[in-house]
Amino acid sequence: MMAVRRPAELRIGGKALPLPAYFPSISSVKTAMRPQDYLQVLSSLIGLNSQYLVSAFDLAAIERPDEAARMLQAARGEGAVTLMDSGNYESFWKDAQDSWTQATFHQMLGVFPCDLAFGFDEQEPPDDAVEHVALVVSRWRDDQAAAGECLVVPIIHGTAEVLPALCLAVAAETGVPMLAVAERRLGDGVIERARAVRAIRDELDKLGRYVALHLLGTGNPISIALYAAMGADSFDGLEWCQTVVDHDTALLYHLSQADFFAGQTAWAEAGLSYQARTLAHNLEFYTAWMHRLRAAMAAGDVADFCCHNFPDHVFRQCASAFEWSAP
Repeated sequence: MMAVRRPAELRIGGKALPLPAYFPSISSVKTAMRPQDYLQVLSSLIGLNSQYLVSAFDLAAIERPDEAARMLQAARGEGAVTLMDSGNYESFWKDAQDSWTQATFHQMLGVFPCDLAFGFDEQEPPDDAVEHVALVVSRWRDDQAAAGECLVVPIIHGTAEVLPALCLAVAAETGVPMLAVAERRLGDGVIERARAVRAIRDELDKLGRYVALHLLGTGNPISIALYAAMGADSFDGLEWCQTVVDHDTALLYHLSQADFFAGQTAWAEAGLSYQARTLAHNLEFYTAWMHRLRAAMAAGDVADFCCHNFPDHVFRQCASAFEWSAP
């Protein structure tokens, strides 16, 4: 079986999302600022980063919802691809699962304009594969009906062993151009997870059409590049606002150590707050990293990209992945 060629972009309405893509995430969980503050930063830097993710749960509780809706709409008008998460992550960490329902999520879909949305996922799905697929498909249909022109991407939960077959079945049943799985469910270590990504890609390719694969919670630059090489296409994570990235090594450090890397960009002289200039510093890195990664993949040089951009000891551990990922 020949691998299905990855397209250079995913068409979403009238917009093009270049692949692979990274969505900086906005969340009220495990972050230093309020969701509206991150939304303001991202909306003001559309020229630097043209896509981001925001949680429906946070939007439901956000101060000045009209202002948030205007920022989302303005970003979309400037060409940004906005992605709304179902909010189940935040509802879990805030012990609000009983009050956060699919119906409430649908209300947010109607109030806040977005281009993409993740479906209202079930964290503990049935063990039976047929029932599991039926549940995902049923919820996806309900979500898509509520979302209108916004494209709903189903999330599939399961172990690394069962996910390939589940992803194939859901993609075949729904006809979606993208689906999502959680990185944390793919194995214990990055190499094991890379193998799981490759297994999912091999199954999806049996459809004879390209279905983009999104990894939830993947924001480490090295992981993004490795998983993209294995067949993943889209990523979201909080690392952009939880850490500071060293542009020279792609390694992440504590936010308080941003002083060590301030000279790598011009943002240190921009007259911004410490938080804002660090976020801009990070976004500039991610934009350049993804651009270079896409160029390498288009040229068939992704292994060389990883070899030259990963620390030597890291690439040595990853090198075997490129042997078993070859078609």
